[in-house]
Amino acid sequence: MTKQETTKAKRPRGRPSLRTEQETRSLLIEAAAEVFLKEGYAGTSIEAVARKAGMSTRTIYKTVSNKAALFRLVADDAIKTGIAHLDMPSNETTVEGAVLALSRAYSQLVLGNEGVLKTRAVFTEQSQFPEFRDNYLSSIKTVAEAFDRRFVEILSEGSYAEDVDLHETARLLRSMINGAQREAVLDRSYDGTASDICAWADKCAHFAMRAIRP
Repeated sequence: MTKQETTKAKRPRGRPSLRTEQETRSLLIEAAAEVFLKEGYAGTSIEAVARKAGMSTRTIYKTVSNKAALFRLVADDAIKTGIAHLDMPSNETTVEGAVLALSRAYSQLVLGNEGVLKTRAVFTEQSQFPEFRDNYLSSIKTVAEAFDRRFVEILSEGSYAEDVDLHETARLLRSMINGAQREAVLDRSYDGTASDICAWADKCAHFAMRAIRP
């Protein structure tokens, strides 16, 4: 083989593949979420996210205008993921089984280590960065509404005490679950395991179901 033929054989075929817009967006969200969780809102910069994502800041600014918008992007993605988990069809064939599955899904969102870290960061930085707090509050409100809607859908065909308000019952169930989150946020050594979270979710769900039975 001649030198010319060898050079031709080693030459890469075509140009390197470019990421699609959706791939770039997904990579940006993943990197930003990791940096926000590790460094907090104050310690996060567009430059740090760019390094983590392996892309230029110019590429990021094509998607978002500033850090607040970047966090909003991350929060919106978390909302979609959270609601998808809550709305996921359950294999449970009983009403109580479906309520347990819903309670566990919501509990994993708010009591999982990632959820606790986000809440802790908001408490720490809300006075300095109100846009961080507002984005967070908007996120949890949207997920809470999805939980309530799904709870009412599951229980709408059941038989309950005459004075039962299913929307109020959903809110009370969420409040019980969220009570454990407040304790977790204050406990710096908290490490929520899946089994512990499921146990708490089941306890809260059973309590709520007993309360509305005729």
